[in-house]
Amino acid sequence: MISLRARDSEPSSPVLIYDGGDHALLYRTPESSVLLDFIHPDARAHLARAKSVLIAETRNYRVAREYTAACRFVKSLPIDAGAIKPLLDKAQAEQIDERNLYK
Repeated sequence: MISLRARDSEPSSPVLIYDGGDHALLYRTPESSVLLDFIHPDARAHLARAKSVLIAETRNYRVAREYTAACRFVKSLPIDAGAIKPLLDKAQAEQIDERNLYK
C-alpha cells in the first residue's frame, strides 16, 4: 500500500510506473502525476514485481479515498533524478515521526 496526501480531483485510470530505483511515478489521471520519491530499499523488489498497488489518499489522518493502480515496470523513468532534492538530510529523515507528515 502506498499512502499519500489527498488530491482534490478523483483518479482516472491510475498507473504506477517504476524502474526498480529510488523513485516511482503515479499517473493519477492521464494529465496529472505524483512523484513518489525515495522508495524504501526493502520495498523496491516487491514493487518491481507487483501487478497492482493499493493507493490510500489521506486527509487529516483519515483515508479520503482508496483505489488500485496498475503497475508497469520500465527500464527508466522519464525524470531527471539528479534534479530531485530531498527536503531533509538523512539524519533528519531518520528522526521523523511519520504520523506527523500529513499535518
